[in-house]
Amino acid sequence: MKTFKLLLLVSIITLISCKQHRKEAMVHAPIKTEIVLTKLWESDTLLKTCEAVRYNKEKGVIYVSNIGNVPTDEKDNDGSVSIINLDGEILKKHWVTGINAPKGLSFFNDKLFVTDINEVVKIDIETGSIEKKFGVENAVFLNDLDIDKNGDVYFTDSRDSKVYKLTNDEVSLWLDMEGLNPNGILVEENRILVVSFSKGDFIAIDKETKQRSVIATGIVGGDGIVAIKTGYIVSTWPGELFFADKNVPGHIASKILDTKDEKLNAADIGIIPEKNILLVPTFFGNMVAAYKIDYK
Repeated sequence: MKTFKLLLLVSIITLISCKQHRKEAMVHAPIKTEIVLTKLWESDTLLKTCEAVRYNKEKGVIYVSNIGNVPTDEKDNDGSVSIINLDGEILKKHWVTGINAPKGLSFFNDKLFVTDINEVVKIDIETGSIEKKFGVENAVFLNDLDIDKNGDVYFTDSRDSKVYKLTNDEVSLWLDMEGLNPNGILVEENRILVVSFSKGDFIAIDKETKQRSVIATGIVGGDGIVAIKTGYIVSTWPGELFFADKNVPGHIASKILDTKDEKLNAADIGIIPEKNILLVPTFFGNMVAAYKIDYK
């Protein structure tokens, strides 16, 4: 009888333990989010080889970098920055000229910073005039660019696998990422996020320790990064968009759009966060497309 009672007690304890483990698993299990994109508009196809877009909330406009003629690393002085409105209407096609093949761009206060092959161009937003150009010694193919809350400018060299930093008008090497070919970059408070063009890894780098962690994989040809409330949307130059869920670290990113069959690239994307609108420069498509972001 004692043996029976002991076995019954063990069985009850085991059952309670299993239920508790299941409950904890439910609490800690990642919540997967489905992202749905609905096209809202397209600009006119007059933005020659448009590479990057950035929304300026204060001005209510979108800046677009245009490489112009290819190849994309030729110093031919035919690059430009355009301004479009939030409906895709081109307001100033040649707002800034006198640059070669502009790619990543972002702004801080009243200055816009743009990468241009082997230099960073500083532009006065009020006048659209070039203030200064910062040469980057040994740079091969400067690409995406982002700026932190202190005004420090971080930018990638996707062919030489480096991340640089521009602070107080001085350029320095921030990190050598040999073999990764970092393209897209997004600066957070404590981390720098980059996506590899060659390997498809989406990586976070601690600002202080430089320690790396993988957010997601499977994004070959990675180009641009934007943050949304549940994670990140990452573009690939051939014409794909992926969702990287912040609740599922190290996972294979989910494809949410594919425009390769339409021969539309997806370059350095931007976002209008308060409207949940994704902005996609289509490179050889010569226009910007806008999509509403919905969550399921």
